Amino acid sequence: MDNERTTEKIAALGPLTIGRIRIGLVFLFLASLAASWEQSTFEQNMAYLGGTISMAIVSFVNLLYSFRRGTIPKQIGMYSVLSDIIILACVMFFAASTEKNMSSGIIRQIILYAINVIFIVYSGLLLSPKFVILAGFVSAVSQGIVILNCYLHGVVFSEEPLEVLSPGFASISEQILKLIFLIVISFIVKSVINIFSLLRGAEEEKLATIIISGNELKKSKGKMDSAAVSLREKSRSLRNFSNEFFDVINNHAASFDEIGSTLGEFLSQIESAAATVKDQFGRIEQLVSKSQSLRSMIDKIADYSSELNERIHSVQGTSKEVTKFVSGLSDSLESLGESFRSVGEVTEIMAEVADRTNLLSLNASIEAARAGAAGKGFAVVATEVSKLAESSGQNAARISKIIGESNKYVANGRNTASVTTEKVRDQENQFTAFMARFNELNVLLENQIKINDEFLSSLSELRKLSAGIETSSNEQNTGASMIMVAISELQSSMDSLLRKSELLSDTIRVLEEEAELLAMEN
Repeated sequence: MDNERTTEKIAALGPLTIGRIRIGLVFLFLASLAASWEQSTFEQNMAYLGGTISMAIVSFVNLLYSFRRGTIPKQIGMYSVLSDIIILACVMFFAASTEKNMSSGIIRQIILYAINVIFIVYSGLLLSPKFVILAGFVSAVSQGIVILNCYLHGVVFSEEPLEVLSPGFASISEQILKLIFLIVISFIVKSVINIFSLLRGAEEEKLATIIISGNELKKSKGKMDSAAVSLREKSRSLRNFSNEFFDVINNHAASFDEIGSTLGEFLSQIESAAATVKDQFGRIEQLVSKSQSLRSMIDKIADYSSELNERIHSVQGTSKEVTKFVSGLSDSLESLGESFRSVGEVTEIMAEVADRTNLLSLNASIEAARAGAAGKGFAVVATEVSKLAESSGQNAARISKIIGESNKYVANGRNTASVTTEKVRDQENQFTAFMARFNELNVLLENQIKINDEFLSSLSELRKLSAGIETSSNEQNTGASMIMVAISELQSSMDSLLRKSELLSDTIRVLEEEAELLAMEN
């Protein structure tokens, strides 16, 4: 045991320890308050929050005092413990000052009761048995005041098993036992402190005896002990230096092993990357060649597209001329039909003339028959006129028939010309739509040419970059190989140094054993 750890210093640790415990309780209270915020009433939450803040202020004051003075006086520690007990009593008092269902829950909470027990226990860290009894009685009295406040706010105290578990009820025997238990705990803690004080006194007496004996032994040993201790310390220092040096060498050797294995893996990765870069470079060369072939094909397609565009324009012009020709043919057939209708009217007139001539010849024959011999010549003329009229009628009928058939052919031709005109117009419209699509195709083809040019340019740049990467990879591979050779040589040197360090460590161990023997003899 050290002489510097006096009774006063041991006692001064009590208030500091209590302050640390109090800070931990503040954080626990805050966490509990956050977790139960929704289950408690506003008044209870405000009471809990106010009590937590008050304890935090007490903790801050003690912490500030310890920073400035280096310690906390025992009296301030006592006042702080009493303030903790009173703050808890006030929190329970105000939290229980609500309706009876909430009040009964306050006095039945084990956590709040356990906090009183914690206060009594850590009051014993001040090493004052009387103060522990005081803290126990203050806790019991404050708890009794809280129980009385609950009774005044409607809590019914009963011993019925079912009622004491219901909201608004509480067991009076349980509350009395809690108060008695607080006082009993304070006496238990007091007894523990008394025992600790007796043990401390015995240790102090033993320490004093050991100190006196040590002083006498030191006086008798004298210079020989001092020389042996000096030799031992120097041998220990040398051994520590040897051990540290040995550890450093081992660490360096292990580091070199790791570096060697890492560089080996790195070298294999470089070789793999170099192979990959070479393969990538070859594929880029193939892709560039294929892209140039694609460019030639696109140029040919563009030439064919221009030629096809010109031919389509020519066909479209021819189609327009055919449309005009068919329209003229339709008009000519319409005019021909009108002419045939006019000829039909003339034929009808000729038929009418033939009928009248035949009627006239019939009348002439009748009159010639009445005239007898004098009318024979007239009868011959009438007969010829009748034949002429009959022939004219037949010719008119034949002409009418021919004109009718011609009208049918003209009508069929006109219909065919009309249908042809519609078909040609549809064909012209289709050519127009085809031309629009073909123009769009030309625009897309031009865009494809631009994209292909950009792609070819990017491939050229990528080929240059791949060539640079391949060169860098080869240089890096060469450098890594040289590093591996240097590390191998350095590792051989470290192995030799490690063997010499082990020999030095054995020599120092022998020297230390001899120093220990010398110290024991003295």
